[in-house]
Amino acid sequence: MMEGCPIKFRILEFVEDGPKRTDEICNALAKEYPGHDNDYGKAKIKYDCIELASAGILNESDIVVDEEGIFQQGKLLITYSLSGLGQDYLEYLKKTVKPQKV
Repeated sequence: MMEGCPIKFRILEFVEDGPKRTDEICNALAKEYPGHDNDYGKAKIKYDCIELASAGILNESDIVVDEEGIFQQGKLLITYSLSGLGQDYLEYLKKTVKPQKV
């Protein structure tokens, strides 16, 4: 629905149907946004998730070290879900934001 909108908006929509781990979010959205399907682009998406969690819009759970190299070996894999504030904010965004052409 919000394809082409800022990545942070799309992250909220992506986790709307349930918790998702860092690698799931970053790998899926990196394919949607031009120029993000590389290590640097995925790191930017990961940072956006961290910012949304810091703002209280996403909740963090199930934090583990990526020992197997699933995403970034030695780094944290965090499971994110929408907080109550995040659910309210996403509903507001759905009513007010118009997707951009990609």
